[in-house]
Amino acid sequence: MALVLLVDDDEQVRAALKALLERDGHSVTAACDGLEALRTVGTRPFAVALVDLYMPNMDGLELIPKLKVQVPDLRVVATSGGYEEGRGIDLLRAAERAGADGILAKPFTIDELRTTLASLIG
Repeated sequence: MALVLLVDDDEQVRAALKALLERDGHSVTAACDGLEALRTVGTRPFAVALVDLYMPNMDGLELIPKLKVQVPDLRVVATSGGYEEGRGIDLLRAAERAGADGILAKPFTIDELRTTLASLIG
């Protein structure tokens, strides 16, 4: 399976996704925001990062291109459940323009997550 960097400010979401991904055989390192993710990404050969778009300190739209600069081969999946001012889907499209290789609108299903990860990491 893959080495996954999970970046989400919601502790419950992080715990649930970490448990699910580990059950599927992935090795997961969790970060609570973009700053922690940037400190972590160079420490191990991560194959994929699952990045929430709404986070304090550094949001996902700012984080994604920085991750890609640090680790050009890193595959990034942007996630968002936020529809602030009706812009949720637009933010996911903006994440693609920022370098995300895949997007998942929250709430997403386990099968959607598995399919997206399989398409990116095989």
